[in-house]
Amino acid sequence: MEVSSEAGYFHKYAKKFRRTLTAKEFEQFAALATDLERFAFVNELKWRVVNELPLEQSSDKGKRLEQALKHKSDGDRLMRDEEWTAALKCYNRAYLLLPEENSHEKALLLDNRSLVLLQLTKLDQSLEDIDRAIGYGYPSDQLATLWERKARIFQTKKDFKSAVECLDKTVYYLQHRSTLLGSDQPEEKLEELKKLTDALYYQYKNVQKYLEPPKGTRPFQSHLDGGILYDSSETEGRFAKAKTNLRPNQTILKEKPHAAALLQEYSGTHCSDCFERIEVLYCCPHCTDVVFCSGRCEKNGCQGYHRYECGYLSSLWNSGATIVSLLALRIITQKPYSYFEEIRHELPELTTSVTDKLPDDDYRKIFNLVTHSDKRSPEDNLVWTLMATMLNSVLRMGNYNGVVEENNFLGYLLLHNLQVVNYNAHDVSEVQRKHSNEPAVSVAIGAGLYPMLALFNHSCDPGILRYFTGTTVHVRTIKNIAAGVIIAENYGPLYTRMTRSERRQSLASNYMFECGCQACEADWPMCANMNHSVIRFRCTGAPPCQEPVLYDLHSSSQGVRCKACGHIVDVGERIRILREANMISRFNEANHLYQMGMYEQAMAKYAAIMMIMDEVLIPPYRDYHMCQQGMRRCCLDLGSCYVSCPSSEK
Repeated sequence: MEVSSEAGYFHKYAKKFRRTLTAKEFEQFAALATDLERFAFVNELKWRVVNELPLEQSSDKGKRLEQALKHKSDGDRLMRDEEWTAALKCYNRAYLLLPEENSHEKALLLDNRSLVLLQLTKLDQSLEDIDRAIGYGYPSDQLATLWERKARIFQTKKDFKSAVECLDKTVYYLQHRSTLLGSDQPEEKLEELKKLTDALYYQYKNVQKYLEPPKGTRPFQSHLDGGILYDSSETEGRFAKAKTNLRPNQTILKEKPHAAALLQEYSGTHCSDCFERIEVLYCCPHCTDVVFCSGRCEKNGCQGYHRYECGYLSSLWNSGATIVSLLALRIITQKPYSYFEEIRHELPELTTSVTDKLPDDDYRKIFNLVTHSDKRSPEDNLVWTLMATMLNSVLRMGNYNGVVEENNFLGYLLLHNLQVVNYNAHDVSEVQRKHSNEPAVSVAIGAGLYPMLALFNHSCDPGILRYFTGTTVHVRTIKNIAAGVIIAENYGPLYTRMTRSERRQSLASNYMFECGCQACEADWPMCANMNHSVIRFRCTGAPPCQEPVLYDLHSSSQGVRCKACGHIVDVGERIRILREANMISRFNEANHLYQMGMYEQAMAKYAAIMMIMDEVLIPPYRDYHMCQQGMRRCCLDLGSCYVSCPSSEK
């Protein structure tokens, strides 16, 4: 993948920069051996065409008071008509567009949105909007309304202690309002609140002794199955392999990314922090380039990486910078500069014995992932280095490290990150369909760098598949994997859909290696070209023979001699086992379970069929592939899914 598209201004900028280099200067650059030297060299000369780089913080960050008020007005009308979901969308849009200085308008908007969220039974989000409305300076003479609403929500949640506290606040602000406006508060209302307070306090005291203390949310822990270990060799590099026999449908890895970034087209619909679809919108107070799904994600983004990107994302998108470049930058901005300075001296000496014990969010965990910098042409190296200088300028202008000078160390890390991301990051996908009963399409919405997943090598006949919930990746096995065998994933082309020459060309172009997996070595046919009249039986000779015994279904012979070991295989017995397994019926049951939305049960059925086939047959064969495809469908539907036109109700 490239660091930029031809459509943006960076592509033209890079061409102009290349033309400024003399033949001698380019030879000097080509002779450089390290990324640090390359960055320093290009960074010293980039000023020749600096005027051709329109990289600046956007003065117009998208906030629009007039448009925001129009969306709020539409939301008010929809709320009166009890069109709650449509009203929420309007209020979300209004909240995104409201400038930060319009605090009064924000307070009124959040008050209305909390009412809509209450109708949609989103109680926690409704409470958060009430608190934000108060924080934005909601009119004091109307605060009693908000505190009473909070009390009713806490009552619904059976948090009677908080409900009583909110009712006390309600009474206080009612009395404050009477003093402020010089009017008497109706005694009936105060008496009603007092009775409710007493009732809730009584409930609180009676249930308190039975309530368990609240449990804090557990931090996410990456999970790697104990049957997996990492090994290395000169030919394969680092790779995952099975320590024990693995069966189909085992979850062997669950991992959060070291860093992740959304594609531009999903920056307004998905949370910048966790990639969840936006229902209740939270946003940066200064720009409209990113949105968040919760206050927690908003805090993570705005107090972390986004404060250095705010105002520059639009310019980076216009430059044509690809997700590779955006993710390379995010790896830096999600940590303070002091963090990288602290570990700087360790980076050249890192070993796997150290990095394997580190958590996924530690930069040292991903630093030694493969970069293939020695295989890149000097022309490519020049473009990638120039992109690193542009990203470094974003850090400088965003006051990332607190100084205005260019920082060659940060630039070197950015150049290194670009190459790490290019060969190790994964597309983060979401399953999309128009209607719930239609076939789904898996769509990339961003990219993430997963330190443990990145160590799984490629096969055109992979043993695992991956799916995503937000940014979390889940990995399951889709075939039997014997102890000691490499556990391979797939980097794009499958043998069932693409010829060997096409696969190898694609992999060499994108990942700089020639695939030597079993499907490539034996040149397995694509699914459409498989001969279904020939069965590949597993030899039953002892010791276990791994060679297939081919049997033509048109033959009347009951025994076939194995060409490898000479053993005569009783094909009649093998066929009887397959028939008694009733696999067609089981396969139809699995498909039915999938259609019913019972994905885990369907996968268990598919896996059971595959176990039987694996005892009798040797791949490739179509039925095994069909079961794997069934498991893929199930897994994708267990992940993040979006239906654009669901059946709607008020």
